[in-house]
This record gives sequence, C-alpha cells and structure tokens, in this order.
Amino acid sequence: MKAIIGKFLVIILIFSVLIQPKEIFALLEEEEDEVPSAQSIEELDDRWTNYEEMVEELLRIEELSDGQLDLEVIGESHHGRDIYSARIGEGDQVLLIDSEIHGNEKSGTEAIIDMLDSLANGERDHILEEVTIVAVPKLNPDGAELVKRQNDISWEEVLEYHPHLEEAEPAWYHNESRNGFDINRDFHPDLDFEAEASDLPGTSAHYGFYLTNEARALADLYQELQGEFGIVEAYVNLHHMGTPKLEGTDQDVSIALSHPPLGPDNNPKYVDDYPEWDQDKSRRYNLAAAEGIHGHAEEGHEAGLARYSYPSTFDLSGIALGAFGLNGSGAVLFEMAGQQPQVPYDQELIDKVTAGLWGIAESMTDGSVHEMDGDAFYDIPKYWPDTPPVSDPTEHEFDFTGDPVGEMPQQWSTMWQGEEDQLTILDDPLRLQHSVRSGVRGFTSDIVGELYGSTEVFGLVRGEHIQNKVFELGFHMSGSPGSENGIYADALLPNDEFENGTVRIMQRRGGANTTLGIAEPDFEVAEGEWYRVLLQRDAAALQLKVWPDGEEEPSNWQVVTTENTMYGGKVGFSHNTPGAMNEFAYIGVGVGGKRAPHADDDHLGDPVEPPEEGLITNLLPSEDVSLTAGQSVKISFDSEPGLDAVFSIRLPLTSQSPTELPMWESSPGNYVGYWTAIRNLSVQGAEIEVKVTDEHGNETRETAEGRLTIH
Repeated sequence: MKAIIGKFLVIILIFSVLIQPKEIFALLEEEEDEVPSAQSIEELDDRWTNYEEMVEELLRIEELSDGQLDLEVIGESHHGRDIYSARIGEGDQVLLIDSEIHGNEKSGTEAIIDMLDSLANGERDHILEEVTIVAVPKLNPDGAELVKRQNDISWEEVLEYHPHLEEAEPAWYHNESRNGFDINRDFHPDLDFEAEASDLPGTSAHYGFYLTNEARALADLYQELQGEFGIVEAYVNLHHMGTPKLEGTDQDVSIALSHPPLGPDNNPKYVDDYPEWDQDKSRRYNLAAAEGIHGHAEEGHEAGLARYSYPSTFDLSGIALGAFGLNGSGAVLFEMAGQQPQVPYDQELIDKVTAGLWGIAESMTDGSVHEMDGDAFYDIPKYWPDTPPVSDPTEHEFDFTGDPVGEMPQQWSTMWQGEEDQLTILDDPLRLQHSVRSGVRGFTSDIVGELYGSTEVFGLVRGEHIQNKVFELGFHMSGSPGSENGIYADALLPNDEFENGTVRIMQRRGGANTTLGIAEPDFEVAEGEWYRVLLQRDAAALQLKVWPDGEEEPSNWQVVTTENTMYGGKVGFSHNTPGAMNEFAYIGVGVGGKRAPHADDDHLGDPVEPPEEGLITNLLPSEDVSLTAGQSVKISFDSEPGLDAVFSIRLPLTSQSPTELPMWESSPGNYVGYWTAIRNLSVQGAEIEVKVTDEHGNETRETAEGRLTIH
C-alpha cells in the first residue's frame, strides 16, 4: 500500500488549511511505494519466515492439529512456488485471510502462522465450532523471496499465459522497471472475468484483469468457499504502509484499518449488480478488529490504532478488498506501520495484528459483530486531513423548456469573465446560444451547484464561426478570472497532423491549460454539425466520447486518462475564441455514480433549413475607404425583410472581440449603418463584417470587399 513518510505527512497536517481539498489528493493517493527492495529475504532479519520455512511451519501445524487443519495447494507462482491455503474449523461461517500480496509487507504472514499454531494447539476450540478459518499466507511467494512489492514476471512472459493479449498494451499495474504486477490491482468483482485485448491497459479507477496466477488462485478459492458456504462472511487483507502519525499529534500509527474504498455507501455504480454489498457490515468487522487490538493493549487502549487514509472519492473495485467486499464479505484492511527491508521484525506489532484477527474471529463466534454500530468506525482516530464528502447521487437535465426565447436562460450563472448577455435562448430547435468573447468566460448551472466526486456531463452541441475549437463542456469549474480551474472536453478541427481533427480532455489550473488526453475520432470534426459529447469522472479516471448526432453512441471511450487532484467545483461550459458561437440543445448531468441523462435520438426534430447562400447582397463599401478622425463610412446591404442586422469593425493584429453595432432597415430588405473614425486611431486594412439573424436564430455573416484605412 501507499507509503507516506512521516515528515511528508507533517507537511500535510501543517498546511492543510492552506491547501484546497482537491489538491490534498495528490498527497493521499495510493501509489506504489518507492522504497528500495532487498535483493532477497536472506538479507533480512532471520526472524522473518521465508518461503521454505513457511511451508515447514504449515506442515508442522498440520501435524500438530491432529487432522483439524487441512493444507492445500491452490495455485502456483510464475517461478513455480506453490501457493498454499490452510483451513481449520467446522463452523458454518467462513473467515478468509491473506498476507504478503505485496512481497515487502511481511508481518501478516507471521500473524497468520501464530494464529494457526494457537488453534492447532486447541487454545480456542470454541471458535472452531462456529467459524471456519481459511488463510493464505504469502500469496505472492516470488515477491516475498525478493522482498519487493510486485511479483516477478515480464510482460513477454505474461503473454505466454495469455497469448490472446498479444496486441494489447501492458496492463497499467504491470511495472516494467520492477518486472512484475502489483497483484492487489489484479482483481475484479466478477470472479470469472477474463480480459480481452480491448480491456487493456485500463486505469487505476477500473477493475483488474486476473492476469496473475496469484490473484486467480485467490479468486478461485473465494468462489469455492462461496459455493460451500453461500457467502464468505469476512475477508481480511493484511498489508504494510508508511509510518504516519495520528492527525495533529506526535503519536505514531501502529495499525490502520479500513473498509473497502468503493465511493459512497449507495454508489449507483454497484448497487444493482452486487446486491450483497454492505459497507456497514465491513465497518462492523473493522470495529471487531479494533476491539481485539485494544483488548490486547495495556489498559485496554492501543494509542496507535487509526483509520486508513482512503479519501471520499476513492473507488477501488480492482483491489481484493473491493472485489470481495462487493461480493458480500465484511472486508477488513490491516495496514501495519513500515515496510521491509526498512522496518525490522517487530514481534510486538505482529502480536497486535494477531489480536485484531482474534477480535474478528471471536465476534463471529459469539455473534457480537452483528450488534455493533458500524458508524462507530468513524470514531477511530485518523491520520490524514479531511476531504469533503462526495455528493449524493442525483441527475439533472436541461432542454431549456420554459426558458423565455430571446432571453438569458433561467438558473444559469456567469463564471470567470462571463457576461449575461452572452447567453440567449433560441427556438426551432429550442437551444441555448453562447456568443463567445475574448477571455475565458464560463457559465454554470445554479440547480446543479457545487459538486464533489464522480460526475458525468452530456451535451448536444454545435459550433459556428469557430476558428479551431468547436466547444468546451466540463466540470470541476472553480477559481477567478485569470486563475480558472476545471476539467473540460473539446473538439478541434482537422489540421496537418490529424486529418479528422481531435477530441480532447483538458485541464485548467490557475488559468493554464494542459492536455490530459487526446484522440483522433473516426469522423471528421466540422463546424456547424451537431455532436453528442459525454465526459465522465469515475473516481480517478477521466473518460470522453464524442459522436455525431444521428449516429450510434460508441461502445468504447475515445479518450481515457487519470487525474487525481481536482474533484470539486461546478458543471458548465466555456469558450475563449472571440466571435464563435456555441449552441446547446441539451445538457445532462449525473452525480455520485449516476449516469448523465441523454437527449432522445429525435431531440432536434426536423432540421430548420439554413439560410440560403447569397442572403446578403450588394454589400457596401465594395472598395477601400480612407478616413480621418470624425469622418464616417456608410455600410449597407440588401437581404430579406424583417431580419435583425448588426455590423462590426475588425481591427487587424488584435484578438479583442469587436463590438457589434446595430443597423436599421431603411426600406424593406435594405439595411444601413454608419461608423465614425475616432481620434488617436491609426489602422490599415480593417474589415467590415455584417451579420443578419432570422426568427429561428440562424445567422449569416458577410465581410465587405472594401477595407478601412484610418489616419
């Protein structure tokens, strides 16, 4: 598990009041530890039990038990080491325990051996009448012998086991430099799952693929126990972590406990597919472990006991704890302080772990675990700064029904440099028009408000008069002008590198833009076309798909990436290309695992015929005009009667959005306007653009052939 060195955590605690919660995630995210490995277990304190010694110990305990303990080989590591399970007891409820899923986290194996030895000696026979205990010590025997987190297998060797994945990218949790998998990321709640090439590489927010012998062996054992007992009542995953201190104190953490990190208790992502999932049950089993640890301590209190640091947005169904928790087990994570080889053998710590295991087994025996208040788990001290709770699952849709045509939509607000008169409701089809000006200008929904955690936004959108970027639609919007933050999707027109254009996931942080992910779609991005856009944050994963309206939604995401520092803010849209027009016919928002509502396939109805070419004729001036301060130029053209008409003067070498000035209909179909040169303005080659808008909101623009020179 994640190593957080003490001085690093102190920095978090001291400055947490200065850091936005979204930024704390960069400090708390579970990552592979970077501590160096020993070359082999032979370099460690000889009190640690190596693989051969473990096998000898298990055989000794089996003989000692006088037939009570059954030893079974459940799998084989890549290097040919048998993976053992040890089973003892005749109870009708089963407790499954494993250790050393990471080969440099060794205390759990010692605790399992101590527990099995005690049971074989008849010290707690009353437990064996009610509970069947199944333990898998050293699940990762190859990594254990090398004292490294991963197992020991190259990707080329993986393909020998899974040749159908030859065309796939390596799974994201295979570490080439360390030549192996983080086995704890190789799980899936569908215990029969078999990966296809299209599933890989995946991300940290997604399920694992059962590519390792070790994960497959444990999942198969779990299924066998399901078949026998109906449900695996409790599952314990024994790990090590870093060496943090309790929040706001100098107290070292000895053991941290956690239930599965699966987002909110009622996460819509799982409730239908995994009806046995019960987070409160897992919290009760964590409390049982805590009671055992406290009961072992002097004066009945273990000062170093803590809750493990899983922030509220973490959703890790691809770890063993998450996969088995979703299958109905009361799942408990033990994280012991320190990893090997940096932290030496500590019998006192091992005894605390064993005491926690006894606490679980005893509570299953007398049934007290079922009477515990799961919420009391949150009374256990923690060692990390608070993060906001994730938003409750909700969904919202905006088709702008009821918004007055010709006015700004109701319950939408400006953000950053946005101005209210940039938004207008148009009809046929009913839609929201965003007239883009210079600067980053955003607009957000008052109804949705501030969100935190997993979010999905859908949009039915098109772009007109764009230079390159068709739209911006996103979430996690926050900040102020010049220091804007957010995650957004956009689409760019074709260029020399991408003949179809691109779709991208972008991040704004402090006003600076970063491309998080990019893909070339299988259609050509074009101006004036309606597109369906779906942008999703699922825990740490960001995913995007864009497709033309009228076509089927793609089955796969076009862009998949991860981002773990920005989880809060508002939902909305933005743009910064002066003169561009965005139109949204529908926006849907899903929160907290809910899917975003989509527009119906026929939402746009029969398309309104666009204005005919040549709608603007006889545009004057047709020749260049030279002006001095105080002189005026007449601008005129012919078109259909009854249109709204404006003109603007586009100055060269400036990105500033020009001001639109009104024209009037001097006679049916003839439109006139005047512009007067001002003092202290010297320009050569200014363009005159006119625009007409019909009753449906369709626009036509034309640029006069004559240019302006101002002296």
